[in-house]
Amino acid sequence: MPTHVHPTILLSSLTLAVVASSLAASPATADGADPRVAVTVSPLHLFVPMAEVTVEARVAPRLGVAVIGGVGAVRDAATDERIRLFEGGASARYYVLGSFRHGLQLGAEALYVHADATADATGVQAAGLGLSPFVGYKWTHRTGVTIDAQLGATYLAARAEADTGATADTRDVAPMLNLNLGYSF
Repeated sequence: MPTHVHPTILLSSLTLAVVASSLAASPATADGADPRVAVTVSPLHLFVPMAEVTVEARVAPRLGVAVIGGVGAVRDAATDERIRLFEGGASARYYVLGSFRHGLQLGAEALYVHADATADATGVQAAGLGLSPFVGYKWTHRTGVTIDAQLGATYLAARAEADTGATADTRDVAPMLNLNLGYSF
């Protein structure tokens, strides 16, 4: 029986453990003060399937900085090969109305995505960078449960290379939608 644990399941389990341990001690949210950290996951990424985690820290009363990480895999429909996916990035959010607890945000996100696969003994790697200005809203319940959403536009630049020397480049603009659920403490 294989003992391999899929990275998506492992990352999701770790995230749930962090959120669950935070539920026990959350004095910052219980007394009405703004939380200092929000840990959220993206349920939309599970359709890829991919696990994406965002950790946002309050660095000033109206300013938050976030780190984003993700891992997953998808099967190519044409070749049935497994494509591994990794992402990492950051965002800054200024709360125009409200605060870190709940409010309207203006921000920007930079996200790097890497994919690699082997098809018919040929390795293929692709990497891309997305830059996104956005408008969003975060709501945090007094218990710490958090909903965070952003809508914007992404400028994408990507390049793919194969072991054979073939390359492909693309640049595009696409909509950006983030919907995250988690916990603030």
